[in-house]
Amino acid sequence: MKKIIFLFLLSFLISCSTTKQYVAFSHGKEIPSGMGRIYVIKPSFVGSAVKVAIFCDDKLIGNATNGSYLAWDIENGNHIVGNTQFAHAGATLGSGAGEDLLRINVKEGETYYTKVSPRFGGMDFKILDKSEGEKLIKGRKKPVQNYIE
Repeated sequence: MKKIIFLFLLSFLISCSTTKQYVAFSHGKEIPSGMGRIYVIKPSFVGSAVKVAIFCDDKLIGNATNGSYLAWDIENGNHIVGNTQFAHAGATLGSGAGEDLLRINVKEGETYYTKVSPRFGGMDFKILDKSEGEKLIKGRKKPVQNYIE
């Protein structure tokens, strides 16, 4: 019985790895001219064992884990934000089962808050208003930045 409990705890700790962001983390900074800001927030308990890769226009932004968020600035215009739990080696975003897409027409100086939540067979995006988004970010873990300029 002790071995089963130990293995369960060990697998749980391994699944709770850190969130990593592979583009410049922009939270708390001024939004540059000609750009907007996107936040993707991962819920803290529901789906906690699932790490989700977040892409924007087929570019990996980061891996969101339990109770964390990603934040990045992007130029004005139409963009596609998506998520996947699968390898994404050259496939078009949204082509895999369980992937969800969100199209955002980014406006200069605007901030967009989204929450990624689990559903049966994958994850879904939910658009949040500014007050709800800011409330959810408070107290969340910032990502480890694997990005150098």
